[in-house]
Amino acid sequence: MKALVLKSPGNLELMDVPEPAPEPGQVIVKVHQCGICGSDLRYLEGENPWAKHTLGRNIPNPPNIILGHEFVGTVVDAADQGYKSLLGKRVGVNTFIACGRCHHCRLGNENFCRLTRHLGHGQGWGSMDLYPGGMAQYCPAFASQVYELPQSMTDEQAALLDPLVASLHAVDVGRPGPLDTVAVLGAGPIGLLIVQLAKVYGAVATFITDIAEASVEVARRLGVDHALNVADGGAGLSDVVAEATDGMGVDRVFDTVGSHETMLEGLGILATRGVLVMMATKGDEIRFPALLLSGERTIRTSTNSLYRDFPRAMELVRAGAVRVEPLITHRFALSDGVEAFEVAADKAQTGAIKVILECQA
Repeated sequence: MKALVLKSPGNLELMDVPEPAPEPGQVIVKVHQCGICGSDLRYLEGENPWAKHTLGRNIPNPPNIILGHEFVGTVVDAADQGYKSLLGKRVGVNTFIACGRCHHCRLGNENFCRLTRHLGHGQGWGSMDLYPGGMAQYCPAFASQVYELPQSMTDEQAALLDPLVASLHAVDVGRPGPLDTVAVLGAGPIGLLIVQLAKVYGAVATFITDIAEASVEVARRLGVDHALNVADGGAGLSDVVAEATDGMGVDRVFDTVGSHETMLEGLGILATRGVLVMMATKGDEIRFPALLLSGERTIRTSTNSLYRDFPRAMELVRAGAVRVEPLITHRFALSDGVEAFEVAADKAQTGAIKVILECQA
């Protein structure tokens, strides 16, 4: 079968690889579509975002990872008799499984499990010749973590369930409530999903920033109250927030960029008792005046997601509470996957937000 393999940092190649067979507890999914995530781009650059977010440290990636953890498809094989009923079903895939035995798992915090196996990430599998992922014609999936899709949900909607799950967990961490004001720094897929969820949770005013006009335009179409292109020389976020909130600041900030500048900006617009949620944990040292934390302001981070977030995300899409289709800007055949990554990585020039691979093409 064809698969997009990260052989080493910067070395991504479409390859012919053996078709997988299901191991106990697994099904085989014929992959229809798979999205390119920002973390896929970071893996290509040699980073390990899973380890940074979960373990708080960098771990080198093994060679030969089939990337991809945002995929949808049809179950074509199952190892266990109890899962044969899934055969022929179109499914969304929650792409990680935790050990179930460690301290974190037994407290219901499986997002912190150090023994997580995650499709498309190459972590937790031990030594393998080829690490499984969704950017392939066929992919193994954890049978307990696949969900039959309603007929009303399209493949493209289902391919975006994974970033919606991560966004939903982040919003749960930040806990915006009715009548809150919410700002999101970065209008990539995660930022555009978080800002919609803030509305679902009852936010009365939403703000989002980006340096790409295409992303800002999508935010406007999604109903964000204040969508700002911070590269065009117009009014800055702090001025817009001050005017809209009578100088009080926003109750919640979600930083999907994770730079020194965005952290300072986020703290600078945060209201008393406000919460800043950092979505992009990096290894860089960040310094800021401690006075920015006065007034019981809080910095939190968001790590992965929980099992329960996946069916919740499905219902949000099914009910139309969150719209994912406007985020999709480019579609490529799997055979053109290397070009698709180039487009996704150069969003300033291409206007890319979410790039989708057609994995049977």
